[in-house]
Amino acid sequence: MEVLVYSQRLTPRVDYAIRFIFEEILGVKIRMTSSYSEAKQCSGVLISYCRSKVKEGIHIVPHSLMIEDSIARQKIDFFRWEELPAFFHTSKEADIPFDLFAASFFLISRYEEYLLFEPDKHNRFTSEQSVASIGGFLEDPIVDQWAYKLVDKIRDKFPSFEINPKKFEFIPTIDIDSAFAYQNKSLNRAILGTLKSLLTFHFSDVINRIAVYSKLRKDPFDVYDSIFPTLNDWPNAIWFVLVGKYSRYDRNISIDNNEMKDLLLRIRKKFKVGIHPSYCSGTNVEIVREEISNIVRAIETEVFASRQHFLRIFLPTTYSNLIALGINEDYSMGYSDRIGFRAGTCTPFYFYNLKEERVIDLKIFPFQTMDFTLCSQMKLTPLEAYEEILTLVCKVKAVNGTFVSIWHNEYLSGQSPWKGWELLMPLVLEKVKKL
Repeated sequence: MEVLVYSQRLTPRVDYAIRFIFEEILGVKIRMTSSYSEAKQCSGVLISYCRSKVKEGIHIVPHSLMIEDSIARQKIDFFRWEELPAFFHTSKEADIPFDLFAASFFLISRYEEYLLFEPDKHNRFTSEQSVASIGGFLEDPIVDQWAYKLVDKIRDKFPSFEINPKKFEFIPTIDIDSAFAYQNKSLNRAILGTLKSLLTFHFSDVINRIAVYSKLRKDPFDVYDSIFPTLNDWPNAIWFVLVGKYSRYDRNISIDNNEMKDLLLRIRKKFKVGIHPSYCSGTNVEIVREEISNIVRAIETEVFASRQHFLRIFLPTTYSNLIALGINEDYSMGYSDRIGFRAGTCTPFYFYNLKEERVIDLKIFPFQTMDFTLCSQMKLTPLEAYEEILTLVCKVKAVNGTFVSIWHNEYLSGQSPWKGWELLMPLVLEKVKKL
């Protein structure tokens, strides 16, 4: 059954949001028109996206956000619609009382991150300032839930209306911020690390270091031989590798180290490898260019996926730089301090550059959970984290979305202070396979 969307103003924002809802989330092809006569003659599903309803169908009154070409602070008032939180109320007389498309656009474009905000110590937009957190729906894929509620409304009037959504997908991703705890580091780093442990009375660390340096014990972060079998059933897994020069927040092994190269080649033979651009790379295209060149040389193949180290995204610069360098997928969209849905959706989407009012060819894969967040920020036990992850997984599966999880080899080592966390990823993956 054909779906026709009528709008008097077919702006880039309108086109982007409506196509995302219908084509990306629901798998329904649509036509859009600004012709009143064409809308009047529609014999299929008609979405009247205008002030007054054209004819029988679904009527949604537009919010002014969708006809603007500027970025300004918006008035956000929350209310409940069909048991779901909502905002941008427009008309109680319409079939949908709020502009579902404008609210979705606000969230997935990350409109609020272009406005003035109070950055954290790493200059990041924080979860507590987000509309999703304030409105109480950060842990809900609200845009997808709105889309499925819209389907219910359409079927009330057009019972034969069918959708063709993508299937639920779970993508495990691993960040390698520090490939090894002790081995393969420079002599200066080894000496300074040992002295620090001595001066802070961490004698167990000193013993571990000596054992690893003497090759009496395996490096605690060298858990790759145990991770590979765990991921055997997950060929879609992605490894993001930090290859930036050593600095305060970038402490991985040098990409020129032979054992580091061997490790990356081993990973590349089994899985997809992405770049993990360094701490200061978010606004510096030349830093990212050099790091991509280095990792491509090391793994002997191109990379097309990226996740920013420390999740430092500066919109739209970070994403514009990535696409200019040949990256076409980004996995940075999430918060370090809270689990959930930073962009309000669990459906991958192409980034809308609000500064230029256009879509760019960079696909954003939002992530929902990260071991660091669950353990170090939310202070959960592994069991509590397991339950939180599965709760979100079920929400994503209910709307046929894509669930992206982040893991780190440090946490998978099970070393103190991550004792017990090495069990979490295998348990989650085993459970997801059975859903």
